[in-house]
Amino acid sequence: MSKKFEIFISYRRKGGYDTAKLLYDRLRIDGYSVSFDIDTLEKGDFDNELEQRVYDCKDFLLVLNPGVFDRFFDPECDPKDDWVRQEIKCALEKNKNIVPLILDGFTYPKNLPEDVKNITKKNAIDLNPKHFEGAYAGMKQKFLLSKPRWAKRNKKLIIAFISLLILGIAAGITSLLLAISEQNKQKDLQLEAERVAAARYADSIKTAMQQTDSLRKAELDSIKNVQTAAQKASAQKTAGPSTAKEKPAQKSSSKSIYWSGPNDVIGQVVYGKLASTGIQKANCSGNGIVAKLNKPNCRTNDLGKIICTYSPKLAITYCDGTHYINLEINEKFKSSPQTDENAAKEEIANELREFNFSGLVKELKELK
Repeated sequence: MSKKFEIFISYRRKGGYDTAKLLYDRLRIDGYSVSFDIDTLEKGDFDNELEQRVYDCKDFLLVLNPGVFDRFFDPECDPKDDWVRQEIKCALEKNKNIVPLILDGFTYPKNLPEDVKNITKKNAIDLNPKHFEGAYAGMKQKFLLSKPRWAKRNKKLIIAFISLLILGIAAGITSLLLAISEQNKQKDLQLEAERVAAARYADSIKTAMQQTDSLRKAELDSIKNVQTAAQKASAQKTAGPSTAKEKPAQKSSSKSIYWSGPNDVIGQVVYGKLASTGIQKANCSGNGIVAKLNKPNCRTNDLGKIICTYSPKLAITYCDGTHYINLEINEKFKSSPQTDENAAKEEIANELREFNFSGLVKELKELK
């Protein structure tokens, strides 16, 4: 069963992604339940899942950047394959609370298609970057039907309740110890020790609440240390026992990275993007690692056109084929309907040429 979200963000990836991601992050921090396709979609049919989330939401936020409606007027674009159009159509049919968010340079085009033209009647918010905070606050107060989670709305009340509870426990323990002390003078030292222990326990609870972030960081560092130790142990096991004299310890050399991927246009573009890591097309040897690139997923639609989708992912293995780690980019590229698969791949390759691979390059360099 899919998870229900109260707020749905509709956007065109080209030109609207950054604003949509900013809204998603801010609303999540403020305690709202928000649907954002890249971070929240789970396994299943992508189109059906998006449509179901529009049905279930209370608020439909539409990011309007220049060019967002260009595909509506493209005769080669099948409306069924345009997710933005289908999302708007669904929101209008279900009478959702639609909030258009206008970015700099956007104006409504004339003669919008019949199934989405009523979007122009909705009250919109100007999301000028210079006045973003004010516009964002006004959106929450005056436009949204959704409310933050109960715990977020009542954070101060919860903190006050916990503080009173801790104080009540401490006061109760203190009163009990004092009463026992009055009843039995001979046990004063023992009761004093118990009172001190109770006070320290109350302090430890408060300290533990304040150190949550530190504990999380320590857990991440511990996992990293375990992975490093496992790699060293694997290297020692491969080397085997040595009969020669022990030599002074030397600093291990960096790993070589070897390429394994499809020889199509997408593979060539990704290989070029990763060239700065020193990756090479050769057989893996020594303590090297292999970076294997995945292939795009291509299908034929009802009109006989080819559509390809792709999210770059590298499966990192040792030379002997042992899996090491997966590296991937949380971005989904999709071609428009094309007459053949090569044309669809070429369209995705053009988008990859413009995409910033610096994050993936940095992760790959760190593995060396």
